[in-house]
Amino acid sequence: MIRGIDSPEMMPWGVVVISVVAALTFSVWPLPDWAQWLRPEFAALIVVYWVVAAPFRFGMVYAWCLGLTMDLLEGVVLSQNALGLTVLAYVCFLLHQRLRMFGVFEQAASVFVLVGIHQLIGYWVHGLTGGSYHTLAFLVPALVSALIWPLVKLSLDRLRL
Repeated sequence: MIRGIDSPEMMPWGVVVISVVAALTFSVWPLPDWAQWLRPEFAALIVVYWVVAAPFRFGMVYAWCLGLTMDLLEGVVLSQNALGLTVLAYVCFLLHQRLRMFGVFEQAASVFVLVGIHQLIGYWVHGLTGGSYHTLAFLVPALVSALIWPLVKLSLDRLRL
């Protein structure tokens, strides 16, 4: 029998917990007003990484729980992040074999699109609840997330093995 990351014996649960706690911490870490738009979507990056790395262990329930935790920490409309991260996990699950075959820079471009979808869903829910945005500046975190994707992937790959 071939053991992979999807086997229970090889699952690095400590790395998963540390990555989730770090993502939640960095997502709510206070920043100056001018730097708020430059904050990467750490929760989305962690969801993309773990769903692509172990698609049969981490999926939509994992993403929904992480998103619900993000909703509680950020104090936004309940299920705003949960919905976005669940859709993100679903799309990543559908594309996980392709994403694994891509090089790190092609993955970064895919991460830009995936995190952009997550951002659009979040701002759509925000708009349904009475908020509004007049610029496309809300996509800047998707760009920053794509730029740091190689660092996140390399770090988690090294910790995982």
